[in-house]
Amino acid sequence: MMNPRRHAILSLKIALLLASAAVARTPGVQWSAGAAAAEAAAVSDSIFRISVNANGPAAQMESIYLDPARAPEIGGAVADDGDTKSIKTAAGELRIDTKGGRYMLADATGKTIIPWALLVAPQQKAGSLAVGLGWPADRPFAVYGSGNPNGSLVQKSVKAHVGNGVAVQPFFWSPAAFAVFVVGDNANAPAACDGRVADGAVTITSKGSAADLYLMLAPTLGDATRGLLSLTGRPPVPPMWAFGYLQSRWGWEDAAYIDDVIAHFKDHHLPVDAFIFDFEWYTKFPDYGVKPDGLKDFPDFKIQPALFPDSAAPFKKVKDAGLKFIGIRKPRLGDRDSLNLIRSNGWGLRPVDGAMMDQRAMDFSNANMRQWYADHTVPLLKDGVDGWWNDEGEFTYTTYPYWVQAEREALDKVSPGQRLWTINRAFCPGLSRFGAAAWTGDIHPNWAALRRAPADLLNWSVAGMPYGSTDIGGFAGETNPELLTRWMEAGTFFPNMRTHSTIMTKPHFPWLFGDESEAAMKKALQLRYRLVPYFYGLAHVCHETGTPLMRPLVMAFPNDPAAAEINDQWLVGDGLMAAPVLVPGGKRQVYLPAGTWYDFATGEKIDGGRTLDVTAAYDQVPAYVRAGTVLPLATVAERTADLAKGPLEIRVYAGHDASFTIAEDDGQSEAYAKGTVRKTTFTWNDAAGELSWKRSGTFEGTTYATFKVTVIGEKPWQSAERPLSEAGSLKAGG
Repeated sequence: MMNPRRHAILSLKIALLLASAAVARTPGVQWSAGAAAAEAAAVSDSIFRISVNANGPAAQMESIYLDPARAPEIGGAVADDGDTKSIKTAAGELRIDTKGGRYMLADATGKTIIPWALLVAPQQKAGSLAVGLGWPADRPFAVYGSGNPNGSLVQKSVKAHVGNGVAVQPFFWSPAAFAVFVVGDNANAPAACDGRVADGAVTITSKGSAADLYLMLAPTLGDATRGLLSLTGRPPVPPMWAFGYLQSRWGWEDAAYIDDVIAHFKDHHLPVDAFIFDFEWYTKFPDYGVKPDGLKDFPDFKIQPALFPDSAAPFKKVKDAGLKFIGIRKPRLGDRDSLNLIRSNGWGLRPVDGAMMDQRAMDFSNANMRQWYADHTVPLLKDGVDGWWNDEGEFTYTTYPYWVQAEREALDKVSPGQRLWTINRAFCPGLSRFGAAAWTGDIHPNWAALRRAPADLLNWSVAGMPYGSTDIGGFAGETNPELLTRWMEAGTFFPNMRTHSTIMTKPHFPWLFGDESEAAMKKALQLRYRLVPYFYGLAHVCHETGTPLMRPLVMAFPNDPAAAEINDQWLVGDGLMAAPVLVPGGKRQVYLPAGTWYDFATGEKIDGGRTLDVTAAYDQVPAYVRAGTVLPLATVAERTADLAKGPLEIRVYAGHDASFTIAEDDGQSEAYAKGTVRKTTFTWNDAAGELSWKRSGTFEGTTYATFKVTVIGEKPWQSAERPLSEAGSLKAGG
């Protein structure tokens, strides 16, 4: 049981959390909407909240979805014209017909964005609340941003849920320039919208008797995603090593096997930053067959000596190789005594039915359960675990954020201020604010799975999970050299680059698939490491604004119909477009939106607004760069920690003015969030043919000491290597 001092500290934290949440609440316009109470207020200039409660007063609800530290509501300027009330901000106006129970949303020009509709839908069912959302008469229900129920960017309905590699959110964006996010009073029964338009409205259904609708004025998909994360919490910057290559495997056999894999990576000069371990790191056998009452002394929180015989420093060889250790975790227990303890305290989920392992699940929403789990996790962190791989946590919609919260509590006991990194098999709103990534589950090793992978990650990026990955090569079955190679090339441009494979198949180590494939995969890995400064700068942008790293073309080109549903090529940042080969044979079509583009590999200038027929060599991943892009590239390294050993290349793609800001910090602590970061902004003046730079910030370490400039365009030039000073400028010949 928790000791009194810890209980008091926890109670104080909860009280402070509730106090901070209370600050965020702003009484707004209140009225009766049929049999329900309603309240509306402006959250920000572009976001309005309508709270509905059919069983009591209406007020903003708190939820695990929402960031307790989000900005307070601004309230808005309220006007009262008899039966019509309005809340106005700089961006728009929410109008309320209190007599008729209707509402609408207009932008700053007065243009109707969300048409008038009844707030409380006429048809209600017991146990749920149905609210109306006005729908533009000239548009079908076709929305973005809800997640990955299928392989399309555009969804015809929204039913929030989680599954094996599936995460659908109670959120969507309409190209009619608005987005909607729904918070119900039961976070584990999220809202749904069937997409049927009737009488000028769609119906959103939420379990329970209350719901908060967050209505966002969002001209672009990027505006919608930023608005969502302003509510649920912007992601922290992951540790630097998380942008390197992560080698996962179910089937690490013993200590000698690990030593051999380390040696192969070293001898073949293959970049890698972390090894990820499955069941075998803590148990000799998986717990899938363990019955509900558990087994005596099942090693839930142990380290397997067959793999790590040095009990004093179990991961020393991994760490000495410059690698991070990441271990799998399950949301259930196998040890009989532990199970008896959590059940006697009421800390188990107690599902009505399901597999045997479901009946051993922990209820992480219980603060005492989290405390117990954190205490048992602390010794593993002290032994050197660097991150967690959280698997099979889809018992409830909110299992993952509470689980990761427990891991955060454990890390704070051992290394306060250290960045937490976890990778999870699904997510719900708010998970990314805890320092979480996600992957698309137990996919099959086939070309169809590879073709779908970018769509899943793009859908997640715009739904509030900017750090996504897949099991490169596929998990459930044997892969083949071409498939693994092309998948690895695509993964170069994923937010996280991670392979994985099941115990019954050949591990996805590059040297096991022939010399040609290994050479191509090595080239992809080297490119990934060159791109780390770019990814890391974008991670800081994501933390500060909510803009994701991996972006669908529709986010940057909202008025281009040809870009609206493209999900097999994407932007990394504003200017770098990946178009990897996702089918056998090396051929594909690539759409270039209007404007000037450059082939990343050759520097060839290409006019956009057309589709190219591309044949890519086995070791080539098609990629293109927009004119007006500053792209920082590191020297090839085998660890992210070694990136500073060579000069930084600042590559300018001329044709328009451009800028990019690289970020330097210690790569592992949260000090950057308190200002201990150095940023260098490189600015390209196209008319003058000049690159200037300026540094700011308090971080005193050195990541990149020298740099050189390469300009690609009508007048290409390259500078000599030079120190990266506080400020300066360069022209051709400099």
